[in-house]
Amino acid sequence: MRLTRRENGVWNLEMDQGDKPDPQKSHPAYLEALPRYMTAMDPAFARARDRSEFEFLLCLLRVRGVQDAGWDPYETTLRAVPAICAAHEQVTDYEAQRHLDLWVYGHILEASEPYEILANLLAVARGDRFKLERFPVRRGGRPLSPETKIRILAKAAAAEGVPQIVTPLTESWDRTLRNAVFHADYSLHGADLRTLRPMRKYTHDETMLLINRALAYHNALAALYESHVRSYTEPVVIPVHPDFSADPDERCLVIVRQGHGAVGLKDAWTLEQRRAGKIPFRLGRFAPEEVKLLDADPALGSLPARQRESSGGLG
Repeated sequence: MRLTRRENGVWNLEMDQGDKPDPQKSHPAYLEALPRYMTAMDPAFARARDRSEFEFLLCLLRVRGVQDAGWDPYETTLRAVPAICAAHEQVTDYEAQRHLDLWVYGHILEASEPYEILANLLAVARGDRFKLERFPVRRGGRPLSPETKIRILAKAAAAEGVPQIVTPLTESWDRTLRNAVFHADYSLHGADLRTLRPMRKYTHDETMLLINRALAYHNALAALYESHVRSYTEPVVIPVHPDFSADPDERCLVIVRQGHGAVGLKDAWTLEQRRAGKIPFRLGRFAPEEVKLLDADPALGSLPARQRESSGGLG
């Protein structure tokens, strides 16, 4: 199966010759929602990129201060969801499968970074700039709930004229199910899932609809994110945001990793310009050996290849 995008921005899930969807691995709700959700969220990326490519890349790079490797929860989520889906396929016990289903659902809806990505893209699309934190914690260190974040995103998307951007979230979010999962206030009885506070019964089909829509939301956002990162195949010079530098000649170079795409931004000054006093900068997500390569050659914009993968629906 392949995801393809038409010129009008509509995404389709196309079957390669000989493909037959396995209902145990690709739930109908997932197959229906995935291309629809990609179509819904794509304008957030496209509009931000059109408004300011520099700020758009900051949204993709998500650099927040100086950190070594291993401090990006979204990278862990992108590995965790396919790993749990793969484990799910190996499990034969029904209850164990359902617990894994619910873990995936809760993890996806609670993950903070996807909300930050969408909020920053919408902000850049309306002319604002990338912010380190769009959903700061409240007094006492308590984070905003997913429901509150979805409500804020819905307001921003409507103001931008693209309310469909939050459709994947509104269709996936169920407060009762989320609370039951994370407080272990649910019981399994045959094919039904029953919650205690409030008392409610979910049929197998109702539960799987929510789980597979959440998975489609996660994979749609991940696919869009990755496709835009991968669209940068070679180093390219772009304008910086007008508020980034007081120097009218300032430009920046997009640093790419072969086989991956954009991984950073740096000044585009020549050696002579640096010697004349132009101020260099560099930001991005680099492996230690890549930092050494960039330090050794300030003009370097292309890094050697490293590696990565994705998942299907839960049956």
